[in-house]
Amino acid sequence: MLANAEGPMIRFELVTSTLLVMVLALSLGAPAVAQNQPSNKWVMHCTQEGGRDCGVQATIDGNSLLGQFLVVRYSAAYRKFSVVGDGMGQKASIQVDYNPFISTSICGQGICQYDDGRSAQLLDQMRRGSQITVQLLLQGTEAGPFQQTLSGFDSELQKALAAQQGR
Repeated sequence: MLANAEGPMIRFELVTSTLLVMVLALSLGAPAVAQNQPSNKWVMHCTQEGGRDCGVQATIDGNSLLGQFLVVRYSAAYRKFSVVGDGMGQKASIQVDYNPFISTSICGQGICQYDDGRSAQLLDQMRRGSQITVQLLLQGTEAGPFQQTLSGFDSELQKALAAQQGR
């Protein structure tokens, strides 16, 4: 881990590039990635881009004729949540059950990333919750609100944490 002030920015760029590669593969319909990323289901996924990064993620289909989708991901390596949409995100918001929305405006390259505190808060709520509602404010429009069950989230999270630790 870097000890200087550039450390958080470098980590953000690594997470951003990893998520961008995954989303581009999903949006282009890459067969190998698409097979591992069923819509509306939590899955454990590891990548080697920028170092080993395992996490749990869901590709949430908006069920609309517009073909909108969002990817919500928790990185076990960086302990952060990210929301990726089809466009340039400006603000992401996640609500667990009837708790207040938790939002972030840390966005770049189409990816919005939560800071440590908000990620920890979301993780705690999602491990105990039953459903999330996700919204992504894009330039000139909004994606969502999309709903996603949390069924399977915790079991896939445990797999991701174990894989990240090499178990």
